[in-house]
Amino acid sequence: MLSTVIDQEVCRGFSNAAFRYDRLTDLHKEIGTKLMARLECVEDFQTLLDVGMGTGWFTNQLKNSFPDAVVVGLDFAPGMVACARQKKGKMIIVQADAARLPFKEGVFDVITSNLAYQWVEDLSRAFKLCRSRLRGRGGLYLTMFGRHTFYELFTALDARVTGKDGLTIRRLADEQQVTEALASAGFRSRKVRAEQIQVRFPDMMHLIKWIKDIGANALPRDIYMGRDLLLRANEYYNQHFKDAAGVYATFEVIWVEARR
Repeated sequence: MLSTVIDQEVCRGFSNAAFRYDRLTDLHKEIGTKLMARLECVEDFQTLLDVGMGTGWFTNQLKNSFPDAVVVGLDFAPGMVACARQKKGKMIIVQADAARLPFKEGVFDVITSNLAYQWVEDLSRAFKLCRSRLRGRGGLYLTMFGRHTFYELFTALDARVTGKDGLTIRRLADEQQVTEALASAGFRSRKVRAEQIQVRFPDMMHLIKWIKDIGANALPRDIYMGRDLLLRANEYYNQHFKDAAGVYATFEVIWVEARR
């Protein structure tokens, strides 16, 4: 039941953020561009599925780079799907959940995803679905945010600031968990690596606003984060995670290449 509630909150958050998403996600686009470059080494493919396409920016780039391929973009947030359809690209658009791919087995040569699978509760099951939808030696190429993402923010909000037992927040999967999920799903060839990127913000409040504005603030927590807590956390953040360029926030990006 809890995962269903979380999924609904995530879907609602991203739908509400769809109209401003493109202008706030330069980091996502930079990572997506690097992910697309990796596909240039893949042998000729005819069908490609992009899971968690958001507003369709990455999916459109894929279609432009591989015009002879059938490119399908999928997202579960209706607001994102509506924005993607307004782009009038040449890809096929489907509204559906990454945890319930509505396709027959063995349909796609390649499945991609840029920074979406961190929202999937059961990675093993989701990756098994991907493997079943691939044919032959089809490949899964994706990026996702990992456990160390927002390390500084979580540290600033923990028990040292609140004076309580800490926050219960669902943390993202780490590199080892992603590797194990791929193995459990049956992928025979697996390459997984993680990198950490630091992004600057004027202060912690601007970071939190950015997270909210892109719709990524739907994680469950056991404490009401009122103004007093946020002010104390912001002070801690400034003391421990700030330099001349502003406060910094860590984003851990997990890169995945897997073959059936």
